[in-house]
Order: sequence, then structure tokens, then C-alpha cells
Amino acid sequence: MVNNLVALVFKKGALLLTCGALLFAGSAMLFQQAKVTFFDGGESERTKPAPLNVTLLHGQASDIQGAFPVDSVDNYTIERGGKDAFSLLLAYYKDDQNQQRRAVLFPKGKQEARALPSPTGLRQAIWQDAAKAISENTPKDALILSWWDDGQRIHFLSGRDAWVNKPAEQTFVSPIWKHLQDNLLLASDSERNQLSTMARWLTMDSDKALAEIKQTLGTSRPIYLLVTNDLLMRLGEIVDYGGKPLAFSSKTVQAHDNLHGDIAQIKQWAYEEGDGNYLVQKEDLAYHVWATAKGSGAGKNALVVRLLPFVDSLKKLPEKVHLVYQSHWGGYLSIYKLELD
Repeated sequence: MVNNLVALVFKKGALLLTCGALLFAGSAMLFQQAKVTFFDGGESERTKPAPLNVTLLHGQASDIQGAFPVDSVDNYTIERGGKDAFSLLLAYYKDDQNQQRRAVLFPKGKQEARALPSPTGLRQAIWQDAAKAISENTPKDALILSWWDDGQRIHFLSGRDAWVNKPAEQTFVSPIWKHLQDNLLLASDSERNQLSTMARWLTMDSDKALAEIKQTLGTSRPIYLLVTNDLLMRLGEIVDYGGKPLAFSSKTVQAHDNLHGDIAQIKQWAYEEGDGNYLVQKEDLAYHVWATAKGSGAGKNALVVRLLPFVDSLKKLPEKVHLVYQSHWGGYLSIYKLELD
């Protein structure tokens, strides 16, 4: 069962040392470009980068493998300043009840003469591995909590139910989501309320969030929760849905050959600018570092912080929360089983 995966994927000692510093080299969707074009929608005129150019092409449905047959696929290529930023796929499919569905996916990326896969190719591989773990090691009646686009990938790739899987108007502040808006299925009023509830749970005290999850969803079916490090770049959107603002310091640090020296530098910065609780993403020749703010108190205990690979969070999970799967490359994606009964 799922708990058998823990011994294979959760090696606390090594994780405490690096805290994800080896997260898939090659970057998470070219972090800086992704942050301002895909996740944030409110740049000032002074800092606003070059306009986006989004090209929509029809992809090959046969190239995508999931738990359901694909009817068609849209391929969105995003450029900024004449250079490729990243790409997204939007798969159209029907579920077991013959209902129309959509899923935002990551393409495999171009096959180039390079030592490492492309950023989107790495994400596609991470999600394929996670979907296999979900489908093979969770019961068919499992309900998985996540943010909405992760929910789409969960359902399409593994066939499991995701509690939220459609966006509402708050999402389309982002310039990228605006380009997908006409082709996405939008949340109904009840689904919009679930988005708001999920946003609150992610950003509220973990113990209170777990109590509310139990009260809201009950214990009649197994409940899991999936998080990725990208949630740190989605906090503006999550707050727009009713989540609580969380304070972080962030910095990009050049990577060197001496990993221990890099970590020592990051730790020093985390204590100077924050409270010493940090998370690291490796992107090409740099680390992007997040640290919870000094005196953050309740923010440090927020559910999303407790479940992402911050160094303090790795020391002890909330009670009744068990890690059952974590991706390679520094724990970018984690799945937890909630023991709420």
C-alpha cells in the first residue's frame, strides 16, 4: 500500500542537508520568466518585462498518454522578447461518465543535444512518475486535494478524483491564463466555493486546516493532499481566492561547484533575512531561495509551508499527515495521506 513507498522516497537526513537544493537542474519552467508571465499578473510599468507572444497550435493527441483517451490537444508556445519561455498543452478528453474535461499538461520538450532534459520535459517526467505512483498505490475511491491545475493533471494522468480542478475569474489576472481562458472549463458556483476553501486551507494554520478538512469532507473515503513547490509562485492567485497572505523573503544565489559552500551561504542569508526556515530550488546555474519571514509565527505553521520541503518542515510533519510519495530532484512534488479518523 502507499505507506510502503515512504522507505524508498523519504530519507530525512539527506533532505535536511540539502532541502531540495538539487531540485531538477535545468530550472522549474525558467523560474524568473515563469514567475512574471505565468503566475503573477501585477507588474509595475517599471519592472514589466517585454510583452508575451502566445502561439496556439493543434497538437497530436496520440503523443499524450493518460488514464483516458485524448480527443484533441492544444499546444501553447509562449515567447517573451522573441525567445521561447515555455510551452503548455491543453488536453481535451471525456471522463468515465462521458463528461467533458480539460487538463493543462507539460510537453516533453524538444529533443536537443543537451546533457539534461528541457524544463518542461522534466516536469512532464515528474508528473508521469507521480501519476504512476498514485494509480498503483492509492485506492480507486481516493480523493486528492491540490490546487486546480494540479487537480487536472491528477485526474487525467491517474484517473483519481481531484477535489478542485477548474479555475474561476481570479485565475485570469495572469496574462498566460488569459490566453487559455476561452478553452478551459470554468468553475461553477459550488466549485468556486471549493477553490476558496482550498485557498484558505493551504494558507491557514495546519492543525486548524486539517480539522476543517475532516469536518468538510468526512472520513468515508481516503483523502490525500498533493503539493508542488510552484505553489510559492501561485500565492498571489491563492490570496485572490481568499487565502491568507504569507510573508517570505526570496533571493537568487549563483551556484558553484562547492555544494556545501552554497548551502552555507544560503543558510546565512536565511537567518539574516528570515527566520532560518528556507526552501531551495535549483535552476540552471543558480538557486532560488525562499525563507519564511522573521517573526512569521502563524505563517510558518501554514499548511502549505508545513508540507513543502522547507528545512524546518522536514523535521516534523503535522500529526496525522504521512508522506507517501516524493519526487526526485529535491522533492518538487509531494503526496501526503491524511489520517483524519
